[in-house]
Amino acid sequence: MLVLESTQSVVEGAAHVSIDESAIARWAASVSPEMLRPSGHGLLAELTGSAERLANLVLLIDALNFCFWSADPLRIEWRGRTYERFNAMFVSLMLAARYEPGWSEPRFWLEAPSEEIRAALAGKGELLLMEERERIIRETGRILVERFDGQFMNAIESVSHRAWPLAVLLMTEFDSFRDVAFYKGRIVYFMKRAQIAALDLSVAWQSNGHAPLAGLEELTAFADYRVPQALRHLGILQLASPFAERIESEEEMPAGSEEEVELRAATIHAVDRMVRALAMQQVKSTAWEVDWYLWELSHAAEVGVKHHRVRTIYY
Repeated sequence: MLVLESTQSVVEGAAHVSIDESAIARWAASVSPEMLRPSGHGLLAELTGSAERLANLVLLIDALNFCFWSADPLRIEWRGRTYERFNAMFVSLMLAARYEPGWSEPRFWLEAPSEEIRAALAGKGELLLMEERERIIRETGRILVERFDGQFMNAIESVSHRAWPLAVLLMTEFDSFRDVAFYKGRIVYFMKRAQIAALDLSVAWQSNGHAPLAGLEELTAFADYRVPQALRHLGILQLASPFAERIESEEEMPAGSEEEVELRAATIHAVDRMVRALAMQQVKSTAWEVDWYLWELSHAAEVGVKHHRVRTIYY
């Protein structure tokens, strides 16, 4: 597997991050299958329509699934509930697509006025990297029109509806999904948004009665800023003091730094080892299920450690 293999040497040579195997064993012995049942991503079921429409909308949403950690995070009220950060952007785009059906068509992404794009991402608070988001919306639409006859479904069919090949296609065909780094002269693949787009599409399809993608078990963890936060809370990821202090002080770190690459690589391998530790307890799970569990845990009140901050389009 490309992601696991390329990050292995990073974990082995890491100077700033380590994985505590005993903490993984303790966690695996204490967690129940019910705790690992996927939850917290119910908004995907709110997307409706044909398989083709859902494919385009999920691609659009996950093309913009990055950098939600501003001091005044985006938030929106809907149906008596306040949504924040990624979920706020999700709701805003979903409602925009209900009002203007063109939002589910890639050709519209190329032509929509800047004001309409900003309105579709609007809410209270701040959404970082707005210029990059507009650029990515237009770039994604252009690539679909030029290479896939304007429909993401054509890309999905070209990989026989399989999750991992779809993630690879996104990484290779769409620049904004090319989530790779260099570590001590070697290329490292993370593919966070490419992989999560495949999963989100599968969940959205299944929620609407369409067949899911095949091979979801081949996906790795989605190395973002929330999952390593939860792993630190559990004691599974251990950070060198200077690195931990920088995170706790909310210092913004450069993308592609040695510390950031090590933290993301260790996240992927920690989750992989957690899945294997669960198997030893006769609990069957997958990396994406453990990832979703950790993402939800990171938002719990008892999590006292902070997450790292990187201004990037990749997560």
